[in-house]
Amino acid sequence: MEFDYIVIGSGSGGSAVAGRLAEDGRSRVLVLEAGGSDRRLPLLMPAATYLYAIGNPRYDWRLTSRPDPSRGGRTDYMPRGKVLGGSSSINGMLYVRGQREDFDDWAMMGCTGWDFETVRPFFRRAEDNEAGANADHGEGGPLSVQNLRTSHPLSGAFLRAGVEAGLVEVPDLNTTPQGGIGYVQATQRHGWRHSAARAYLWRRRPNLTVLTHAQARRLLFEGTRASGVEFVGKGRTVKARAAKAVVLAAGAFGSPQLLMLSGVGPQAHLRQHGMEVVHDLPGVGENFHDHPGTSHIAFVNRPTYNVQHTLPHALVFGAAWLLAGRGPGTTPDAHVLGFHRSRPDLPRCDLQIHFTPAGYDLTDTGPILFDRPAVTALNNIHRPFSRGHVRLAGADPFAPPAIQPNLLGDARDVATLVAGAKRLRAIFEAPAMARHVLSEFKPGREVQSDDEWIAYVRATAIGIYHPCGTCKMGTDALAVVDPMLKVRGLSNLYVADASVMPAIVSGNLNANCIMIGERCADFIKAA
Repeated sequence: MEFDYIVIGSGSGGSAVAGRLAEDGRSRVLVLEAGGSDRRLPLLMPAATYLYAIGNPRYDWRLTSRPDPSRGGRTDYMPRGKVLGGSSSINGMLYVRGQREDFDDWAMMGCTGWDFETVRPFFRRAEDNEAGANADHGEGGPLSVQNLRTSHPLSGAFLRAGVEAGLVEVPDLNTTPQGGIGYVQATQRHGWRHSAARAYLWRRRPNLTVLTHAQARRLLFEGTRASGVEFVGKGRTVKARAAKAVVLAAGAFGSPQLLMLSGVGPQAHLRQHGMEVVHDLPGVGENFHDHPGTSHIAFVNRPTYNVQHTLPHALVFGAAWLLAGRGPGTTPDAHVLGFHRSRPDLPRCDLQIHFTPAGYDLTDTGPILFDRPAVTALNNIHRPFSRGHVRLAGADPFAPPAIQPNLLGDARDVATLVAGAKRLRAIFEAPAMARHVLSEFKPGREVQSDDEWIAYVRATAIGIYHPCGTCKMGTDALAVVDPMLKVRGLSNLYVADASVMPAIVSGNLNANCIMIGERCADFIKAA
């Protein structure tokens, strides 16, 4: 098999780069996806994802971290999309860019050409935003971005409570500067999930080949030139050649793992697992980080979505979604987002709130739903200081990687989470929300002193499924890719996913990964 370009992974970055490379109608593009088709009801109906996709081995890699010493040896469940569209097919669909300063900081870290004014056109190019085109948003792009289709009375109550607690209501959460509280926009079209695969890969092109159930085993090299990939599909081992470029877009866990399985990474670690070293690159797998978060869960006095998924409700909601693209079936991961500061002297927001009119908890073993009316608000840090790593667990390409989050390794992150958790309690105690609250389940009213808050954070904090940074972009000794997204020291090999982020952005990752894919396609075309 020979192509011009091979893209490994069909997630947010991979779908975008593959779709753009194939749009000329001439370039032969191969996309390899380890999972299956995304044309399944549990993936297309937004509210069904948490019930039927997360934790389902048909759609989810179901990764688990190593015990984390920064949290008393706890392990994390880490869902990752194993399906066409990758995690964009099982995520919360929230469309959030980073702050202007995030990208300006990238540029100052040595990532020339990644400042906000340079990347903003790529965000706009990707969008088909219901709000229309303006300086911040695009129209007519492949990715549908729409306003919340159906709200819940408690979502409005939480928004008003946020205003009562000092936040400013904003109509567009993606304007600059970031701050305030408002309703979300989601990657949906008429109430249906609009994944990166649906945006970039569903359109049939004779020059675009998409193989599902095709898992990459290793990259192929001719000297230091990436020449293709060896993968397993339908029980056969196949080698595919790339005449022009190989693009690695397997995500923050899959991309460093595949590099190391191919002999690219820290040489001592590779030799420990019997790998032939193709290129010593110490930063592969380093710099792993996520948005650390805690939950505030309250039992309430009116029905919420978590108690409305029984068969009678499901039939009504399903019909409203299928026939009109409305109703609770269209619910993304959150209805309301808030951005705020842990300290008033900070120049920009460092905390984010996700509010959902459903009672659920993100536990060490995955999300669970409550059986009585409840609401949940997540409190997460924008830009954590803590860093972990990803390593090989062995030489088996089908074994999961060894993931060490070290989620709260830096005490500053604990202090920031405590400040955010206290702010969330204040919002729930504001009049607009307090009238609906029967009791606080989490953190629980027994948590009052600073020591109790710290203990609560260390006992319950998790990463909120936004892994990044493990093949970071830059020019320092631990950089894996250069500012053109090419793997340093090798030719014809690019990375286009969240792993290239030198530092996590102040918001959810999907929109930012699509922007990275858009940029990577342009870099490759210009090479």
